[in-house]
Amino acid sequence: MSLTSPQIPAVGLVAQLNKEDRDTLSSYGSFHLAKPSDILIAEGIPHGKLFFIISGLLHARRQDTGRDILLGTINQGEWVGEVDLFDPASAVCSVVAIEPSQYWMITRSDLEDFINNYPEAGIQILIGVASTLGRRLRNVTKKLAEQTELAALRNSLFQS
Repeated sequence: MSLTSPQIPAVGLVAQLNKEDRDTLSSYGSFHLAKPSDILIAEGIPHGKLFFIISGLLHARRQDTGRDILLGTINQGEWVGEVDLFDPASAVCSVVAIEPSQYWMITRSDLEDFINNYPEAGIQILIGVASTLGRRLRNVTKKLAEQTELAALRNSLFQS
């Protein structure tokens, strides 16, 4: 597998950026290839990077009492790593390539430089990342509510 794009393509959350802004943003990060089972983010380890998926399929996974739990899939045009980028701590889950994938990666300091130098495009990036955070938080909240309802139902069945 070889790099199919030396620039960030107009897909997903960067589609609203013009070509010049995408090309400039591309120069602030680096392009990488991942083979199946390659780990982009390891659960429990801080990384301070934001990843944009250009192609391929990845899984977000979390270990829970010795079991590997699938939290979701990550496809072309999506970001990962946004939580640790804005709240540097241990990664809440692992992100693993499932098929050959290409991604672009930027560090927090390089993203800050881009935002300072290109504030209009930087704001669009931040809005896109915030949208990703919001959507993922909403999904987690929904899953927690469903689990709470199931637990209440189980309790009522066992108490009858």
